[in-house]
Amino acid sequence: MADYKSGYSQASSAYVNTVVPSNKIDKERYKRAKEREALYNNNWIKQKVNINEIVKKFAPNSIGKVCGMKYKFFGDRYNVIADMSAGYLRIYDKKLKRWVKLDGTIGNAEETHFKIKRREEM
Repeated sequence: MADYKSGYSQASSAYVNTVVPSNKIDKERYKRAKEREALYNNNWIKQKVNINEIVKKFAPNSIGKVCGMKYKFFGDRYNVIADMSAGYLRIYDKKLKRWVKLDGTIGNAEETHFKIKRREEM
């Protein structure tokens, strides 16, 4: 299985440890992301996911790309978008133009945020 987790983890570490401390705009983005995480993390951890499995299912063979504070995997129909500050991901259906649940059906905000498992949890 491809190790999408490594690319995401390296990018996240670089963002948090290098970009955020050196950039005023990213410091503010990081602060807001951590505030959102504090508010919603209890919901996100209800659905912990293995990023390798999610990308393989929704955006197979994609290469992750840093886009601001997000790490994105672009697939034919779906994009998997992982937040590098708060450690969650979402799945975007480009055909439906909506965020989806793990089964690919449309969901509300609470149902479409998934906490990324740490490597030791995978």
